Amino acid sequence: MIQCTTMTGPADARYAADIRWTTHGVAHIRADDWGGLGYGQGYACARDHLPTIADQIVKVRSERAAFHGPGAEDSHLASDFGYLALGVVDRAPAWRDAQPDHVRQLMAGYTVGYNQALAEAKANDTLPRWCADAEWIRPITELDLYAYLVDVALMASGRNLAGLIGRAEAPGPDGPVAPAPLSAMGGGGASEASAGASNGWALGRDVTASGHGIIMSNPHFPWSGEARFWECHLTIPGELDVYGVSLLGTGGVQIGFNADVAWTHTFSRGSRFTLYKLDLVADQPTSYRYGDEQRDMTATTHTIEVANSDGSRSPVERTLWSTHYGPMLNLPLLGWGLETAFTYRDANLDNMAVTEQFLATCTATSLDELQQTYADVKGMPWVNTLATDRSGRVWYTDASATPNLSPAAADRYDDNARNDAMGNFFYESRLAMLDGSNPDDEWVVEDGARNPGLIPPARLPQLERTDYVLNANDPHWLTHPDELLTGYSPLHGLEAMPTSLRTRQNVRTVARLARAGDATVDSVIDAVLDNESLSAELLRDEVVARARNASRLAETAEPDDLIHAADLVRVDHLADVLEAWDGRFDLDSVGALLWRELMVAFTAADFRNAGGLFAEPFDPADPVNTPRRLTPAPATGTDPVIAGLVAAAHALEAAGLAPDSTVGKGQFARRGDRRVPVHGGGEGDGVLNILAPLGALSTSSLEPQAAVGASIPGHTDRTGLRTDGYGCTYGTSYLMAVEMTDHGPHGFGLLAYGQSGDDRSPHHVDGTEAYSSKTLRPLLFTDEAIAADPNLTSRRIESLHP
Repeated sequence: MIQCTTMTGPADARYAADIRWTTHGVAHIRADDWGGLGYGQGYACARDHLPTIADQIVKVRSERAAFHGPGAEDSHLASDFGYLALGVVDRAPAWRDAQPDHVRQLMAGYTVGYNQALAEAKANDTLPRWCADAEWIRPITELDLYAYLVDVALMASGRNLAGLIGRAEAPGPDGPVAPAPLSAMGGGGASEASAGASNGWALGRDVTASGHGIIMSNPHFPWSGEARFWECHLTIPGELDVYGVSLLGTGGVQIGFNADVAWTHTFSRGSRFTLYKLDLVADQPTSYRYGDEQRDMTATTHTIEVANSDGSRSPVERTLWSTHYGPMLNLPLLGWGLETAFTYRDANLDNMAVTEQFLATCTATSLDELQQTYADVKGMPWVNTLATDRSGRVWYTDASATPNLSPAAADRYDDNARNDAMGNFFYESRLAMLDGSNPDDEWVVEDGARNPGLIPPARLPQLERTDYVLNANDPHWLTHPDELLTGYSPLHGLEAMPTSLRTRQNVRTVARLARAGDATVDSVIDAVLDNESLSAELLRDEVVARARNASRLAETAEPDDLIHAADLVRVDHLADVLEAWDGRFDLDSVGALLWRELMVAFTAADFRNAGGLFAEPFDPADPVNTPRRLTPAPATGTDPVIAGLVAAAHALEAAGLAPDSTVGKGQFARRGDRRVPVHGGGEGDGVLNILAPLGALSTSSLEPQAAVGASIPGHTDRTGLRTDGYGCTYGTSYLMAVEMTDHGPHGFGLLAYGQSGDDRSPHHVDGTEAYSSKTLRPLLFTDEAIAADPNLTSRRIESLHP
């Protein structure tokens, strides 16, 4: 358990830390107390990512427009007003005051370390080129860091709605304001691909060669912006010794291991907020019906500064509104009308226990102790957890903050999400829509919850076993195919519903390892990186046979057919390419890119149930093996499979790629001026190891993005194919496999986009090169292993608090 040292007063606090950097720039930080540890972590992380963190502080302080102008489609204006309405800065003092001493020490030290790194960077002129003279890069305060921590807690909720909140002006004499643009919807909603993704496994003693537990961590996050991970090893002798990754600007470790326990997280499919539809009072657009009552909204006027083109600033004022649920929203397409409007309530807006929860996980000495921290602290914001220890027990839980509905409200929501077209649309868009004018749709207060209205720990989905548990971002119910988790709130995600190809591939892969019964760290890594395509395994043979038959019809094809005779002639060659393909998305795989472009002819829904792609529908009694079999060709008209195959070849050729191009020729990651070929695939490819030009969890960072080619006229952007190929910007981030042995943790890993955000650093590209070659490095946990690293450098840093 955490033992807190006495907190030193801020006026005389002295901070010191020893930092050792090993291969790929991994920072091993040792300090005598929590303040020194935070100081070392803040300093080392800022050396690698200072501008990204600085930009986020500007964002949460509602100063984007002051430094950068109103933004495209007034995006900076809307963000600034949205964060003011959420009260992120105003909440920071209460968040600070609510922390236990060790968290306060860590955060205070982190602030000093960040500011020291900033002072050194300015003195030595080492800030990245794109922001070297930026006025907005300046020292931060401890409260700035707490405000950003509020924003991190809102990663699956309010952060993504800020642009909608900031545009939510009430209808005036001239009628409603225009609906928000689609671009205003952040990464927490809008589509299935818009939330964070990951694969996570915990393998237990029944299936590992040693009889100990193994954790596999494979989060899929953006390769730029604030949602990147940073790799570190944090030590306070006698109190803490933990290795793993943290999100930029946050203290501690979120995914990792210590001497006793290893854990990972995957983004939860559940709901971290509820959207409420309001029935407005006639001719009173700021009043709404609530049962038999009429309630008035509350108005607050906010003012921000906006940069003008001449360098001056002008004040802009906006009145925003809130209900008893929370802020009003201006939704894309729907807006705020005269009869209907929308508001929302957030489960993480007051989650002051986030850092305490992660640090409690870091110091747990057994799986039992880790489980107890979840019951006691209750601070997990938006992720599933998978964990194990030396005993070889494994545990899964979705302990994310989740609204608590009454049984009647839960049933209504479940039925609406499954059976109503609009309700299903909102569910697939990750928006839990409720009736804000019906008091029975309020959150229910229940003993044991962290905050009133949340589901208490005793009723959260969880499963402990000794073989395996897994998650790949679909809801909790398919954590293990032999022990389905059912009977939980639909706000954790709908049960017995079709899953993604990636979830199915995860289950199949882990089950295969379990049947062999001799899983090791090496075999786990090999399984993650084998890049097998499930969609190809299920459909490729039938597609090839369909193409062979179509090519035989070339001589009789009618001139006005949608597929011209000349295209039908080449279908036989395309079938040859697919038939010879190894069914993987490795660098040397030939045919994978053609398959990807064929699959984009079908919708996301087609991959989950019978319809345009699969003939046999999803069966909840056989969720891993259904849907399956290719839908038969239509009796008349154009065959979508053949049309898609021909279109796939044309799309690749428009990008300068032949249909038989290798993955390595067409798919790459740009790291500075380097183009590194990369393996992996997207969701439609049916691979486990995601790496794609398209991504989930959109970044709010203003740092420059890697250059991409031009769009291909007439080609959908769903695969991200451009004139220069597939420039990957999202996917496998931190890859880790660790076994908890009697002699300590043993594992390998890599940070696929590198440790540094500065493209002049060798650590901006070395992780990507390691990923490309599938070369993971040992995770160095002992002093002996660290001392033996051939790239070891070290430094002691010291500072007196101002």
